[in-house]
Amino acid sequence: MNKFDDLIQTFSLLSKYKGRFLGAIIGFLVSLLIINFGIILAIFISICIGIGYYIGFRYDNKQDFKDIINDIFPHNE
Repeated sequence: MNKFDDLIQTFSLLSKYKGRFLGAIIGFLVSLLIINFGIILAIFISICIGIGYYIGFRYDNKQDFKDIINDIFPHNE
């Protein structure tokens, strides 16, 4: 039972500082990208991840995929 209480306490601490924890994880992953691939490829990978996140976020909010693409690449009329 003691380990279960410790787990609950750890999760409550992580939820209290979720921004700091997420920032630390993202910083760690970016540093691994730079070490493994170099700065240019790490920037490219980060941009692709950002675009994928943006499209996924819009899709999760029940927006039509066609509307998402039209918002990203508007028609020149």
